[in-house]
Amino acid sequence: MEDIIFGFFGLIIRWIFVYKCNSKKWKAVHKNNPQDEEQKDILAGLSIIPICIFIGIILYFLQPSNP
Repeated sequence: MEDIIFGFFGLIIRWIFVYKCNSKKWKAVHKNNPQDEEQKDILAGLSIIPICIFIGIILYFLQPSNP
């Protein structure tokens, strides 16, 4: 189940940032080597979690405090 969720998010991220929303190029690469691309998608999805946590912590400490 986690592979599906993280793979989906990673797929979207890689489609936007790596392939620049070019679906033809994306399909060609996935057709040639589907297993490696699936692993890359899952890794991209998993890397989102620590990045979001790190950004959230930074934003939390940058908030002005109320007296």
